[in-house]
Amino acid sequence: MRGVGANQTTHQPGMFGAHVRWQIDLPVPDGVDPDGSSPQAAAVREVADTAWDAAQGGAGPRGPVHLNLPHREPLSGPLPGWLPASRLASLAPGPDPARSLSEERSDGSKGRAPQRPAGTGPRILDRGPRTIVVAGADAGPSAEQLAHDGDWPLVAEIVSGARFGRHLVHGHRALPARPGAGRTRPAGGRVRASHPVARGHRAAGAARRRGDRRRRAGRAVEPERGNRARGIRRRRRRRRRPRLAGEWMRASRAAAVDLTPPAPDADGLASAVPRERLSAISAEVDILRTPLSRELLVDAVWRATWPHDRLMFGSSRLVRVADGILPGKKVPVHANRGLAGIDGTVSTAIGIAAALRDDGGVGVTRVLLGDLALLHDVGALLLPEPERDLRIQIIVGNDGGGTIFDGLEVAATTDAAAMARVMYTPQQVDIAGLAAAYGWEHERVATRAGLDQALTAGGLRIIEVPLPR
Repeated sequence: MRGVGANQTTHQPGMFGAHVRWQIDLPVPDGVDPDGSSPQAAAVREVADTAWDAAQGGAGPRGPVHLNLPHREPLSGPLPGWLPASRLASLAPGPDPARSLSEERSDGSKGRAPQRPAGTGPRILDRGPRTIVVAGADAGPSAEQLAHDGDWPLVAEIVSGARFGRHLVHGHRALPARPGAGRTRPAGGRVRASHPVARGHRAAGAARRRGDRRRRAGRAVEPERGNRARGIRRRRRRRRRPRLAGEWMRASRAAAVDLTPPAPDADGLASAVPRERLSAISAEVDILRTPLSRELLVDAVWRATWPHDRLMFGSSRLVRVADGILPGKKVPVHANRGLAGIDGTVSTAIGIAAALRDDGGVGVTRVLLGDLALLHDVGALLLPEPERDLRIQIIVGNDGGGTIFDGLEVAATTDAAAMARVMYTPQQVDIAGLAAAYGWEHERVATRAGLDQALTAGGLRIIEVPLPR
């Protein structure tokens, strides 16, 4: 997963430089014997012995060593051994281990992951016959403009800032299974929240490369026939383009989610027949008392936020729910993902709120996050006096732990006790007491009506929404 922009992946070999006594970047495990034993056990033991000797000062002062142990997905469950013996010599540290090892990748290729050139300017894109625009984190309104100018379907993540316009595709998390999916135009930003979109993007790129190789081979053998075939394909593509866009828009309309509560029964409420009037009143009361789900929570926050406001998503389960169901709206959206960590979420939101105030803005900054993301940055709630006039709402979906991991691949292969302790990390923090300790207003709401009302308040406010695991 290195060098392809995969979430939670960075280039680790050599990252500690000369601060370690020894370092090695092992390849991914490559299999086990039929009896379950590892054919690489001896090589792995040799690496362990070498690392231990280096850490204990065998060739100099004692100190840390760095062993980088990559795995393929899923990152749990039984694992085969590492390092075929034939590869050990090529990976052993030379005179400059910090340099030589950092240039060896786990797949055996040399060199660091390719970096995007600095100062990359505007690009001129050809009008491909089967093209969609994919807008990742921080792509911004220019991605929507690109889709508009090219008359291409727009797949925009919720954190892209490009989730609006008439070309927007709803329900894009099911995109790889859609018929008619073709080439993708990455309009900017990393694809973060949508793991299926990232997989589809990589698959489309691989298919395009295979097609390019086949076309090159065809031209080399029969150039005349290749030219005729290309002309036929171009004509077919021109005819197919409107049909392809129509397929995307029809799929988009079918996937759209509308969580708007039904309009009041005006006739029933005004009826002189007691049974009809009571039925209409009962229906209204039921709507007001509807318990909040994750879908209703993200929908309410999205509907309450407008272009003069600011909205930030934490790296929690809620951002995935929002990415899957929310409609288009031109709202300034922020996300502090890094390598998909949750540190610093509250601090970043406070900075956004301060910048909005200092620029003369009158809107509210809302940050939607999970309980663990709040607790990882709880110290940020301690504000100096000049910052206590900010208009910021922290909306916490509290399900008592990291339920985002319940739906990931790791949950299917991890021991239940380890899953609870290491991944779910259950907590029972009194968020109301926490808010009081830092001088924030606190409100706990469990219904859509209560949340809609809480979202109209200003000041420093924590809105806690209890959610089931």
